[in-house]
Amino acid sequence: MGNVKKQFSASAYVRKAVHEYRNAPAHHGAEAQKLRVVSVEPRSVAERIGLRAGDEIHQLNGKPLLDVIDFQFNAANIGRRTTIQTQDRTITFVRREWESFGLEFEPIEPMTCKNQCVFCFVHQNPKNVRRSLHIKDEDYRLSFLFGNYLTLTNVHEAEMQRIIQQRLSPLYVSVHATEPELRRKLLGIEEYDGFMAKVERLAKAGIEMHGQVVLCPGLNDGVHLERTIDDLLKFYPKVASVAIVPVGLTEHRKNLPLLRPFITEHGRELIAHVTPIQKKLKRTIGTPFAFLGDEIYIIAGVAIPPASHYADFPQIENGVGMVRTFLSQFNAALKTKPKGSVRGTVCTGKVFHPYLRQCINRLGMDLKTVAVESKFWGPGIGVAGLLTGSDFIAALKGNVYGDFVVLPSECMIGDDYLFLDDLTIRDVERELGVEVVPSGYDAGDFVRELVKRSHNKAQTSNTALVDIVPYCG
Repeated sequence: MGNVKKQFSASAYVRKAVHEYRNAPAHHGAEAQKLRVVSVEPRSVAERIGLRAGDEIHQLNGKPLLDVIDFQFNAANIGRRTTIQTQDRTITFVRREWESFGLEFEPIEPMTCKNQCVFCFVHQNPKNVRRSLHIKDEDYRLSFLFGNYLTLTNVHEAEMQRIIQQRLSPLYVSVHATEPELRRKLLGIEEYDGFMAKVERLAKAGIEMHGQVVLCPGLNDGVHLERTIDDLLKFYPKVASVAIVPVGLTEHRKNLPLLRPFITEHGRELIAHVTPIQKKLKRTIGTPFAFLGDEIYIIAGVAIPPASHYADFPQIENGVGMVRTFLSQFNAALKTKPKGSVRGTVCTGKVFHPYLRQCINRLGMDLKTVAVESKFWGPGIGVAGLLTGSDFIAALKGNVYGDFVVLPSECMIGDDYLFLDDLTIRDVERELGVEVVPSGYDAGDFVRELVKRSHNKAQTSNTALVDIVPYCG
């Protein structure tokens, strides 16, 4: 799907799954960080030259390294003599063509954001969340590696030069508005940050960007949104797409700017406004360019567009085209039919629940779907990715249907399946008293897991019948 960032790319040298700052402190600058090896891939360059977990790489070819991206950029030489200095030895080697380096490092310590955006989700956290959820990352490296959004406000000259020199592309950019005064107001900054000049410079240097607009009714919609689209369109195709997503408001907004929640009326007005723009751009440049988040169509009660609308799904991880992708994957997976019946509960958020329920009904299995309310953040949050372990326990304890529960994988991280409230999937399982399994990130995997369970149950039933027959006469 084009340049969509994956959960983990081997070339990134760090995993997103552990990259949620559970232990890493906030990073306030671009000084060099320790490059500590977490694991070494078998039959890789790293194994061949004797690197091992726990090693710290201090220099490469006599130069200190800023971070894993610096290592990746400078270790890319094929067929040339390369020297690595660790904490206790010097290693010289030549990397062969197509040979994977095979290193995984500790997570990058995130650079932090100084903006005071009026809609910032971090400012809307309840008091009892772990420290890491209070970190506002503003890091061009995380944008390049994982698709995190950054405003560019806090990216200074040396970092701009590095982005261009090392071709850290694509980047994912929080735009919100291109009008200087409106952008200053939305981002809570004292002076305009020269955003458009930065975008122009990156575009001229060949850096691809994908923009995001968090839409706040009455602030950056209407003519302001139209100007934002027009301004960014000047840099197409280097600014390759713009995602428009609704503002998310929790019930923990004490002493924060007053914002209007995004409701059905706003969704319908926005769709009516943007659809003609999308159609015109589809005719003239071959893509709608400005894409609306799935949540907007769902809130408005309007059908999700077909797959052809989303081009190469450039911002699927931002919730743009995710529902259509799930439905397409689900339809393809239905070619494998269940052979037996299983009884279980499948959970999701309020936003996606109607689509999940329709899909589950087509399976012909004895499954109950549950739309879980976000008690942790409040009723204004309906997406599955922000549900917590305590939300699932509150919704399901004493009310589980069947022998197992399926929870959406997008609300968990890491090998221990950690929720945003620091509970794990095993904590939820212990409270509910039944098996709890993650859904997976692909609808095909989700369906295949359910079908496999039905096949296993059918085989178990047949075996039990065979065992009983000899005793019947």
